Amino acid sequence: MIQRLMDPTEIEALATKFGEPCRRTCDMEVSPATYDAWSRKVSTGPVACRGEVIMVILRPNGNVLLHTKGFYPSGVYRLLSGRVLWQDDVEHTLFREVAEETSLEVSVERFLGLLEYRFHSQGQALSFVSYLFQLRELGGQLCCLDEGEAITDFREASVAELSDVAAQLERLEPRWRDWGNFRAVAHHLVRELLASSE
Repeated sequence: MIQRLMDPTEIEALATKFGEPCRRTCDMEVSPATYDAWSRKVSTGPVACRGEVIMVILRPNGNVLLHTKGFYPSGVYRLLSGRVLWQDDVEHTLFREVAEETSLEVSVERFLGLLEYRFHSQGQALSFVSYLFQLRELGGQLCCLDEGEAITDFREASVAELSDVAAQLERLEPRWRDWGNFRAVAHHLVRELLASSE
């Protein structure tokens, strides 16, 4: 299924334009309820997706932009992301999501990472892909233009603090645990890759 989710030609074009990404695979055991919900998001409906872009936006001071939503557990912030719909390409999705979620002007510094997930539950397996891009803020006024995103606040974190962000995601209460563990993976990878380039 991973081969179906990803277009090798598209990935090659992105790597040529923005640099070869660090590639990682991650196998995760999730609850049956989580598996069913995530499976529906990938396979059915008008907003079904083949993956997501993760926007690692570096602010002028070098910190990374995080956000939270009204329905998240209190105090939980994470990196911005947006679904890559089946009919859309990754690069178009990246710039659309940056505009909708932040209204900032950015430049792409590099294709940072490509995370390939396999979620397992009761003998079933579901694939998902995260495309991570390192972006540099160039200007604009930070605000969310898409009310449907339900973003309620932004904050910044240093590269070193991304480990703490990941750890908090991994400690969430049971009903958020699968989501938190899934989200933590990208934060650990971004922390690793940005720290090694400093």
